[in-house]
Amino acid sequence: MELIVWLIMLVVIYLFYELFVIRKDKALENMKRGTELTLLKRKYKLDLGRLSVKKLVRVIGITNAFIISTVVSIVCLLQDFIESTLLWMLAVIGVGIVLLIPLILICYSLIGKHYQKVQEGKNV
Repeated sequence: MELIVWLIMLVVIYLFYELFVIRKDKALENMKRGTELTLLKRKYKLDLGRLSVKKLVRVIGITNAFIISTVVSIVCLLQDFIESTLLWMLAVIGVGIVLLIPLILICYSLIGKHYQKVQEGKNV
């Protein structure tokens, strides 16, 4: 059951991202100056002129949806084990941050390395 809820969350979050960021030209332009693309450009020396920005933004969108839905699902599973509301709120903050930061670092490093190879012209 939790897997189905996670999958539904993933799809809904990505669809919102698709509708309100990718399909709107102004939002897509803002995304080009956003944190995610700036991080990828600087850390992995990506040249957006050589890459399909729309595809990259779609990959970022599905990645963000994955990260959000995964963290929310795991935190919601904690609610079943913790009775006290205050303890649950503290657990949400603690576990959420502990999960969120490594997931962001891992996912964005995978995206950056993949697009480095694409930029270099290697078969990926």
